[in-house]
Amino acid sequence: MLAASLFCLFNLFAQSYSTPVQNVLTARSQTKPRKLHGRFLQITDLHPDPFYLPGTSTSKACHRKIPKEEKKRAGYYGTPYSACDAPLTLTNYTLDFLAEHWTEEIDFVIWTGDNARHENDRKIPRTTNEIYELNGSIANRMNEIFTMKGIPVVPSLGNNDIYPHNILAPGPNSITNEFYKIWQAFIPFPYQQAFQRGAYFAVEVVPNALAVISLNTLYFYDANDAVGGCSHTEPNDPGNLQFTWLEDQLKSYREREMQVWITGHVPPSNYFPECYVRYVQLALEFQDTIVGHLYGHRNADHFFLIEAKDIEVTNDIHHGLKHDNLCDSLLDDFAQLPKSGRTDLDDYAVINMWKMHWLIAVQSDR
Repeated sequence: MLAASLFCLFNLFAQSYSTPVQNVLTARSQTKPRKLHGRFLQITDLHPDPFYLPGTSTSKACHRKIPKEEKKRAGYYGTPYSACDAPLTLTNYTLDFLAEHWTEEIDFVIWTGDNARHENDRKIPRTTNEIYELNGSIANRMNEIFTMKGIPVVPSLGNNDIYPHNILAPGPNSITNEFYKIWQAFIPFPYQQAFQRGAYFAVEVVPNALAVISLNTLYFYDANDAVGGCSHTEPNDPGNLQFTWLEDQLKSYREREMQVWITGHVPPSNYFPECYVRYVQLALEFQDTIVGHLYGHRNADHFFLIEAKDIEVTNDIHHGLKHDNLCDSLLDDFAQLPKSGRTDLDDYAVINMWKMHWLIAVQSDR
């Protein structure tokens, strides 16, 4: 088992990310337009784990100890319904399968982050070098499989692609600079400066017709304590600067009568209140330009709807429930939960408990 894991580790790391080949999106330089298929791939949350060992305990992040019960052991290609990340066997198999079967079937790839393992084992803490190595190795494979064949790849930064996870300070910084090196094959020249400043950019995946905007959602993420949360009193907050850039991009694409996919890692449901309001405003204002929104992070397929009324509701909730201490905040949250005496349980349903670590209560309009 160990030998197999080491073989896969060597296979994935066969090319060093420190010397990536720079390609200026082959699709743009071709004299003959690419044949379009009307299909694309979204690849997200690969979470490769170089320490994963088949047969070890699922309660130990699939890193060590061999349980007596077979059902508690890690599988060769992964262990569904567990807290373990993916073995490199699964990562390699997935990328090999895409290379063999999908490169002639798609027009572009949206790659929405988290290409490193979770911080789920205190005995084997993550390191910055490990995170960069994993991201660099997968980026090289993506470049080899897709970009070098004229298929644009549009990556986004995930909350587990940095150390410590979730926390990203305003750029330029060492993280934005490192990912610029790792992803330089995917970033068009006009957006290189914007990327180094904030790790966001855009790609015309179908020139003069369709673009993909890759947002750095960590600057909107409510778990990132290094930013100001798009506060209207902080115009230079990285979230506000990114929204200004996004609005300019959308205006430009609208003027050119192009369509746009907006992509990123963390979905809007996890944004700071003021970031969420700004996002909804732009999403509604540019409905004629935006085809759709694609995100990762949740490790489950789901839909999230945004409406005009969300702006008012969000403002009411987050500006009307300010508390000086955690106790008052929790008491107020509990006070808003449905009471047994006035609740019809048939009006509620729990959706996607597994893997999402959150519950949604869906109430009917009755």
